[in-house]
Amino acid sequence: MPANHTPEIQRWWDELERLGRVLGRVGPDEVCCDGLTLRQTSILRTLVQQEGARLSDLAQASGISPSAMTRIIEKLEKQGLVQRVRGAQQDGRAAMVRITPSGRKLRARLDRLMEERSQAIMAAVPAAQRAPVLDALRVLNRAMEAAPCCALNTPVGSAEPEPKTRALKGGN
Repeated sequence: MPANHTPEIQRWWDELERLGRVLGRVGPDEVCCDGLTLRQTSILRTLVQQEGARLSDLAQASGISPSAMTRIIEKLEKQGLVQRVRGAQQDGRAAMVRITPSGRKLRARLDRLMEERSQAIMAAVPAAQRAPVLDALRVLNRAMEAAPCCALNTPVGSAEPEPKTRALKGGN
């Protein structure tokens, strides 16, 4: 057992791993979503909220490189869910991304699904505990966003985890 491996750390580790498994069953990937990944469904949701977002802004918000975002957008374009509009800037290189009517329809279906699942989960929590559980989820989300959690995805035995900012290399 590593020197800093305490029973408390083991309990956190076990519960975080369990949370990951459970959340994998809650999200839209479990259902038939026309083959979309969780990231793709998230991008569609962003585009519903921010019509005409720049590709580089979508990449930054998702924590991935602009080239990775371009590949994702190309897949969504092939499915008719988004459309790139070139020439958003004076130089003609920047692209804005718009969600298509088909993309909106799919995203609305996924939103209804997630609303139903959220309702079922909330209903399973005793009414008196709902506010504290929601507060705890907010605290956990903030902690995970602030922590260098990308190290959780680093293969065992590799050297240093890559810094979070590496995903944003390549500029806007």
